Amino acid sequence: MAEKHMKNTRKIKHSVTEKPTVAFDKWRFYLMWGIVLLCFFALIARAFYVQVIDKAFLQTKANALIQRDQKIAPMRGVISDRNGVPLAISSPIMKIVMDPRDYFENKKLYDEMTAPSTDGKRKKPKQKLPDKDFNLDELADAVGMNREELKQKMLAHPRSRYLVLKTEVPPPEADVILQRNFQGVYTEKSYKRYYPQPQPNAQIIGLTNNDSKGVEGLEMKLNKELTGEAGLQTNIRDKFGNRVRDPEVVRPVENGKNFTLSIDSRIQYVMYRELTAAGVANNARSATAIAVDVKTGEILAMTSWPSYNPNDKNDLSNKDAMRNRGAIDMFEPGSTMKPFTIAAALESGKYSTSSIIDTHPGSMRIGWHTIRDTHDHGVLTLAGVIIKSSNVGSAKIALSLPSTTLPTTFRRFGFGSKSAVRFPGESAGLILPQKYLNVSEIGTMAYGYGLNATVLQLAQGYAMLANHGKEIPLSLYKRDKPAEAKQVLEPKIADEIVSMLEQVTLPGGTARQAQIPGYRVGGKTGTAHKLNPDRKGYSKTQYRALFAGIAPISDPRIAMIVVVENPQGAYYGGLVAAPVFSRMMQESLRLLNVPLDKPLQPTNPRR
Repeated sequence: MAEKHMKNTRKIKHSVTEKPTVAFDKWRFYLMWGIVLLCFFALIARAFYVQVIDKAFLQTKANALIQRDQKIAPMRGVISDRNGVPLAISSPIMKIVMDPRDYFENKKLYDEMTAPSTDGKRKKPKQKLPDKDFNLDELADAVGMNREELKQKMLAHPRSRYLVLKTEVPPPEADVILQRNFQGVYTEKSYKRYYPQPQPNAQIIGLTNNDSKGVEGLEMKLNKELTGEAGLQTNIRDKFGNRVRDPEVVRPVENGKNFTLSIDSRIQYVMYRELTAAGVANNARSATAIAVDVKTGEILAMTSWPSYNPNDKNDLSNKDAMRNRGAIDMFEPGSTMKPFTIAAALESGKYSTSSIIDTHPGSMRIGWHTIRDTHDHGVLTLAGVIIKSSNVGSAKIALSLPSTTLPTTFRRFGFGSKSAVRFPGESAGLILPQKYLNVSEIGTMAYGYGLNATVLQLAQGYAMLANHGKEIPLSLYKRDKPAEAKQVLEPKIADEIVSMLEQVTLPGGTARQAQIPGYRVGGKTGTAHKLNPDRKGYSKTQYRALFAGIAPISDPRIAMIVVVENPQGAYYGGLVAAPVFSRMMQESLRLLNVPLDKPLQPTNPRR
């Protein structure tokens, strides 16, 4: 009985819950509050992380809904001539752009707000309907697109934020489209390049592509400075795309830098007009000319025919017409190099202006080559060699000097190296290294064969002669202050050569058609045989007619070079290039108000 009683007592103890103690209640109290505090601190930590540490994430998400960043296109810099006449300007143009994602999201919201209820009655919207046009057909008609094409583009990129509908829209036309209030449609302002005087200046100025990036000429060379820096503005809009407040400029726009060229657009126009007339009249392949202010080194005009119109994108197929021949093309300059040969002779001290050269019988043999004159000129002075353009006389002078004299002198005058202009694609020309120059090479170099030069280099060389032997670096930009000059030839020798050049345009010379009423003119003709296409020998039917001239002789102001490629019929420089020089130089001197330096009197320059 006792054992049974003890078992029952033990069962009763296990079945009755023990009364909680104070220590047990305190532990449970602390546990509960610990959990609460832990959750509280976790919420605070999360809020701190979201609002302070990672605040950019939520801001980006919020901004994506109501904020749209928009670039502000900079205006490309203006290129002007020396008198402030614009040669390349940018006019405002608009681009019509659509946000497909914005359109579809708001179209869905609009449809929900206007959808009928289940009983067939149209629900009254809880909020004001957006004042937007969701009709894609009307939008397509407004921008001049095919209706189906627009819908297909929209469905192909439903999540896109940027779909270009139309480019190069005039601002008034863009305003009319915006006033239609199409959902998701906005405009972007850009600028279109325009060239007021296209053909005369195209090969210098160049052009830009559809992205307003320079791809030719100075537009390419100066692209970074002309482009400027784009700005940035923020637009705040509601969920329907309506602007809430005026745009806020985040980064101001920096427009491109303006440039003033040394070019005188009046002279440039006259030059292109005369080259065009000469090219057509002589059925030539091309005609090129450059005019340089000998006192400042500024290029007053430089152009070629044929040219192109950079305003017309359909006129860009003729790559040959787009090339700036004056700086890029190199060729054998022929007899226009003879004054520099005479300069080397006078500078050597072995010759003087009274020295005579026997050119009889009008030809001479050097190795396997025969050098010929057009006639047997007999005994000539140094001036006579230039006046009669004697190849034999030039070769005899060159061969009587040390073999290094002629190439060294030519290099001093800028031949064989690029000019200070550094035009894109400019050629350096070619003078062979001394180790490749034999007797035949030296003899032919004396009258402009066996070396390559550019029209730019010829202009630079004749400008040095006209400027009393001083070199002033050429420039395509207007100079505010004189450039530093370098004496490359004794003034006395330079002036003597200029005096010889004047006699070339007088009776008995090869360039009487270069004369200008009221001005003393000097220059040198050139008639160069062109290399055959296979570069084996010279053509007997293709020529290059040249004239390099200076005016006025009493106080030289302009050096001008004229080159006519492949003239048909007459091909001598004195008959083809000299008359073109005369007309261009006469107008140039008049436009620059250069005083006359000889009495006006009737002349009959034609032989």
